Amino acid sequence: MTDKENKTIEKVESRRKFTGQDGKENFYIAVPTAENVRGADWNYSKVYTNSLVEGITTSAEMMDILMRRGIVGPEFEQRQKELNDELAKKVIKLQESADVDEKRLLAMEVANAREELFNWNQRLNGPMSNTCEQIADDARLEYLTSRIVECEDNSKVWEEYEDFLREKNQGLALRSRFEVMLYLQGLESDFLETTPEAVAMKEIESEIQEKAAEALKELDKEVTVAAESEVKADNVKPEVKKVRKKGRPKGSKSMRK
Repeated sequence: MTDKENKTIEKVESRRKFTGQDGKENFYIAVPTAENVRGADWNYSKVYTNSLVEGITTSAEMMDILMRRGIVGPEFEQRQKELNDELAKKVIKLQESADVDEKRLLAMEVANAREELFNWNQRLNGPMSNTCEQIADDARLEYLTSRIVECEDNSKVWEEYEDFLREKNQGLALRSRFEVMLYLQGLESDFLETTPEAVAMKEIESEIQEKAAEALKELDKEVTVAAESEVKADNVKPEVKKVRKKGRPKGSKSMRK
């Protein structure tokens, strides 16, 4: 194997694969180069400055507004802590449960508790997503996405950043952006499937399938036994059937005497 082939294999193995929105075509996330990072930081600075000039609030300014209006503050933090604690307790209870029906109910409770916590945090996260910092951070993510998402043959999906911005297939652009965000945060693509409630539901489904398979086996055995009994009954000789039907022969009573 040549040095060029070795380098190609190393590059492929260092990439992270994900499937496009059609579920058929595979794409890859390459490790960002120093040039990619510099370009992303430069794009962040440009967008941040433009946002500031346009009068968009900064994170600090938005936080002041939210606190003045009472949207966040001690009460918000207290409720946030309560929801976090409640979620943690339900997760522990779910992990300790062994009963299938109980696990199903607890998994639903954990999912509801997680959603309630998410909705509460949106009181803060929603407004903060419209600040200069967040808008600039989104632009940096988009720039990196355009630079590190590749096809299987190592070619770029988008030759230039502007090509990504003009992408007509928004499904591919959004999926790529999401996958790169997870990659940069150190999360796997299937991280939602590894939550305690998702794992519990998989276990429940597996147990139900096992029980159903066992029940089918038992049913097959019963059907087989019944069929074999019927076959044996049909194979009895005709004269034996006649004797069984008529009963004892005449004179059997006097013979016993």
